[in-house]
Amino acid sequence: MAVTIRRPITVKAIVTRGLKDSLVSDLQQALVKLDLDLQQLDFQGKTLLSDLAKQDSEQLRSLMQRLEAERQKRMQAEQELLQKIQAVEALELGQEVIHSTVEADWTVQVGQNWSQIHAVEIVLKDDIVVEIREAGY
Repeated sequence: MAVTIRRPITVKAIVTRGLKDSLVSDLQQALVKLDLDLQQLDFQGKTLLSDLAKQDSEQLRSLMQRLEAERQKRMQAEQELLQKIQAVEALELGQEVIHSTVEADWTVQVGQNWSQIHAVEIVLKDDIVVEIREAGY
């Protein structure tokens, strides 16, 4: 008897100059987008605040608090992105890092060793599969 299961497969990447450059570029693009979002939030906030300044002061306080909370979230996200950039820059060439996890269908049969079924890794180098490792590697 056999059963088909879904099993997680860890995908690792070997750190190369190209990988580091790509990761930093992606993070910097996210920073630019975050900065644009922050500018748009500030602009919309100023517009709304000037409109509400003529009306209800309670609504004005509430809006100011929400705007500040959103601003703080974005600033925290910016700090996290900057920390990630530093972490990427600190990676050593040749080091293996976890890239992602994928799932695959796998047929399990009576008598198979579970650790060999469960422990599988795919290793990439510049987006090319260079190794598939099973338990006991």
